[in-house]
Amino acid sequence: MDRRMILLALGAAAAAGPVAAQTGQTGQTGQSGQAGQTGQAGAGQRGAMGNAEMEHARKTLMAGTVALQTSDIAMQKASNAGVKQFAKFEHDEQTTIAEVLRSMDASLKPAPDPKMADMVQKLQSAQAGAAFDKMYVTGQIEGHQNLLAIQEEYLKGGKDVHHTGMAKLARAMIREHLVHLGELQKSLG
Repeated sequence: MDRRMILLALGAAAAAGPVAAQTGQTGQTGQSGQAGQTGQAGAGQRGAMGNAEMEHARKTLMAGTVALQTSDIAMQKASNAGVKQFAKFEHDEQTTIAEVLRSMDASLKPAPDPKMADMVQKLQSAQAGAAFDKMYVTGQIEGHQNLLAIQEEYLKGGKDVHHTGMAKLARAMIREHLVHLGELQKSLG
């Protein structure tokens, strides 16, 4: 899954963009207005996100926290090797995304989405086996659909070039995960 690491690294680089703009490390692009826009985005933020970016980051982190918690449970209880592997990938991805979001604004704290918190409880109390695997995959599909909607909502009106880049990368990864989860769901019957 080297592709995931590349995408996450690109997301981290996008998050670091405002820092480069603040330290004057943005170069001339040769396209009129482009360099000025980059400088303004970085200068306007000064390390803090705008309201739209903060709401997007908060919602992404909440949904991602549920994906992380349920994946941690699945790494212990899943009986299907493909489900266990997906849970490990999801754990690694959500940990990295949380780190990137918190690097953009240290005040962000991981907290599960209250609407999805019951999935964590259900998985904790479920017995390991085929029924657990199906429940985990179904919950991940629901959670990923929610994460996709969060990215799409932000991308409709988001203005910060670095944050929109991160949301586009997240959207691509979420779509890939939904395909993978659909295949897992079919294999589980």
